[in-house]
Amino acid sequence: MTVYICNSKCLSIDKTNEDMLKAVMLEGYVSAGCVRKKVDQKEIVITTFQGEHSDEYVVKEESSGDCRLFRKGVLELSWREENGRKVDKFTVYEKGRVLRKESWKSAWNREEHRYVEDCKGTMRMIIRRGEENHVVYRGGFDDEESLKREGEGYAYDEESGRLLIHGVWRNDELFQILQEFEDENEMIEYEVSEGENVSVLNRRPVYTGSYVFDESKNEYLRNGKGNEIDLNSGVATSECEWVNGALKDRVELFGGWYVKGREEDSLRVNATGPLRLRVSNELKWSALNKCVTDVIVSSHCCNKSVKVLDLSELKYLKRIEIGDDCFTSVSEVKLTGLQLESVVIGMNSFTKHKNGIGNDPNRHFYVKNCPSLKELKMGRYSFSDYSVCEIEDTPALETIQIGDLGEEGCENFHDASLQLKGM
Repeated sequence: MTVYICNSKCLSIDKTNEDMLKAVMLEGYVSAGCVRKKVDQKEIVITTFQGEHSDEYVVKEESSGDCRLFRKGVLELSWREENGRKVDKFTVYEKGRVLRKESWKSAWNREEHRYVEDCKGTMRMIIRRGEENHVVYRGGFDDEESLKREGEGYAYDEESGRLLIHGVWRNDELFQILQEFEDENEMIEYEVSEGENVSVLNRRPVYTGSYVFDESKNEYLRNGKGNEIDLNSGVATSECEWVNGALKDRVELFGGWYVKGREEDSLRVNATGPLRLRVSNELKWSALNKCVTDVIVSSHCCNKSVKVLDLSELKYLKRIEIGDDCFTSVSEVKLTGLQLESVVIGMNSFTKHKNGIGNDPNRHFYVKNCPSLKELKMGRYSFSDYSVCEIEDTPALETIQIGDLGEEGCENFHDASLQLKGM
């Protein structure tokens, strides 16, 4: 158990904030006398104590400056004072190691207080609320001044202290739910996408079942029995058994049935919101969910094994954005029969001649039968060695931007003719 050590008695983190403040305010400390010294032109006051605190002492700059509480010479508490008034933040130590740092203003807040906790390899913010001083959040934060929830963290029930959510916060608000804990034995894992999934319609579970906390990894892992869930339908695809995150056994299911041929269609794909996914490597590209609506491909990605880019199976795809220096080995791009509205491609993608030109008769680019496509943009030198560029049956197309306006030497489709048909 983590503890606050602020005097000779250890304060459990489950104590109320009021109890903790009594300790850091040195309530119950009876002075045994003061000694004044001059160190480096500073007036220093050393105060010793009586009774149960006789092995403790405070060293402080007189009137204004730094203050330190020691027990048997080991630092337990540090803070600053101005004209006898405590200001800014205080720091609590355990055996000389930092436990937490908190502002006095937050500490005196009876409804909620926030502080920074020192952990191995990282720092995290703790938020406590209620009469019982339960932790309601533990995780990432933006900075020590604003102390807003930012990044990954865990949310807990204010009344019981039970773990509720492992998620991602932005600007102090929950943005994505990664894991939702039904009780002590059951959790749901969700697909991680670019958009928010706080709205229940945007949640796409991939697993529901038992779990365990792995202290070495500081993660909650699949453990015991559980089911893998299809992203599209919300129906179980397999019944599994896990050991500390590793798959031990799997029984295939058919639309939730053990028996093949009894499955029914799911309508969930029509009820859920957009599925926005970011692709950062070839593995993620190959595993791209067929119900994706928005795809962002990071720069310098998918340059080895991907030879053909055919999106015909992505029936719900609306927007695709590809960064710089991507898909250099792709010889054919086929965007046909899609609901696409926007295609944006960066510089030096789909070419083996970075910042240059070539002519490969086997490298082709096709956009056909995309009636909703409104914009097609590509940066300089992309497709610079492609020999075919055909755009056909795109009646809604409003913007075609190939290269950068005002820039010489864009070289897109350098030796190819642009064919527009059925516009």
